[in-house]
Amino acid sequence: TFTTPSSVASTSTALITPKAATNSCAHWQAEPAAADGNCTRLAQPGLIRCHGGMNNLQRLNSKHGKLLPAKQLLLCGLPQAVFNRLGELQRFPQLRSLTIEYGDFTELTFDFPEMFHLQAINISWTNLTHISSRTFKRLHTLKILDLRWNRMIQLDGPLILPHTFQQLYLAGNPWNCTRNFKWLLLQPEKGRLVADRDELMCTDGKYRELQMMLVMHYKVKLRKECESHEELQNCTCQMTYIQRSYTPHYTINCSNLQFHHLPSYLPENTSSLYVNDNLISDVNPLRDNPHYRSVWDIQLSNNRISNIDVLEDTYWLQNFRMLSLHGNLLRKFQVFAVDNALEDNRNVARLLFSKNPWHCTCKFGMRLRQLLTKYKDIVDDAWNVSCTYSNGDELRHAKVLSLTREDMCNVEPVDEWFMHPIDLLNCIFASLIILILGKLGYDYYFYRYHGRVPWIVMKMP
Repeated sequence: TFTTPSSVASTSTALITPKAATNSCAHWQAEPAAADGNCTRLAQPGLIRCHGGMNNLQRLNSKHGKLLPAKQLLLCGLPQAVFNRLGELQRFPQLRSLTIEYGDFTELTFDFPEMFHLQAINISWTNLTHISSRTFKRLHTLKILDLRWNRMIQLDGPLILPHTFQQLYLAGNPWNCTRNFKWLLLQPEKGRLVADRDELMCTDGKYRELQMMLVMHYKVKLRKECESHEELQNCTCQMTYIQRSYTPHYTINCSNLQFHHLPSYLPENTSSLYVNDNLISDVNPLRDNPHYRSVWDIQLSNNRISNIDVLEDTYWLQNFRMLSLHGNLLRKFQVFAVDNALEDNRNVARLLFSKNPWHCTCKFGMRLRQLLTKYKDIVDDAWNVSCTYSNGDELRHAKVLSLTREDMCNVEPVDEWFMHPIDLLNCIFASLIILILGKLGYDYYFYRYHGRVPWIVMKMP
């Protein structure tokens, strides 16, 4: 089970405030020795505290040329950008506990030497950004390692620790969860050593404020699903993002893998599918395969698709967000079906139609041009969509948006001084109507004022 980020934050609050005790560096700047960067030996046997430096450590640790058996060493507020005090550490062969807090250093430049009594290391509240997986390899008696509240964003891999090791603390670091932390789940014997693994939070832009274990759970689940289905074993499966409702969204990339058809299976919550540069000839799974119901974005560039009419009135066409058909074998499609789907679809953001052998007959060419004109903000390559059309006895190739009705319908342009026969006929009919109405008005006038009817009426039987 996974807790929400807010509950994790509340449980972690107690870790933020350091304990004011002799084995902590809390308020170290108020110590008199901090002014000179010196160390002090406390009444507690074997405890040495250094404040802001280690200037007098060598003198303090020996008496008459002999090393004193210090068992605890606290280094508070070290000013160096790099911690390279290997020589000083080797002067404490009996050391059992090492604490380094509030230091300015960003990295350890050495791996710890063999120290047969050192059981606990605490490196906290420093600017440490990176640590090698081999740094603590030679500490055979180490049991507790506290690396909380530093500035680490990743680990190269699980730390190499002795088989008797007990607890590793990593909370409070700005972890980048796009990096490889799947070992927390894939290597249970290593993951269980991280005592505060449920408190590790992601701070990268992709998974900000989400639990690392939640993110890794979905990543591991996706990896297992892709590996367990033969069609997807060579595909790249990635988690794109996680919604605030903790629903993951996956991207599957199966480009350039010689696929002859769309994958029959996709992991649940797959929202993007890339199958460019394959040999796919149909889009039937978009119509009837339930695994494609949540797929919003599909890139099918450079395949062999020649027909998309099967998508008419489908759920997918009415809800998709991105469709790339660039570089296929499309000659025609049902324009009205695509137009109706785009009218009703509030998600659509992008379409790609160019580099298809479109054949602009009079009817289809005009409708395609109208569609591209209407949705040129959605069809990214609208100005690059070209087609072949017949002009007399020859075929020509041109951009669809640059063609006119005369081009596609093989109609000669109308001369401004030439009247079309049908227009002439209309003029004759209009003139006859005006003549008849005029004659009717003339006859009515004479009948009303002179009582005389038209002669044609007098001749009628």
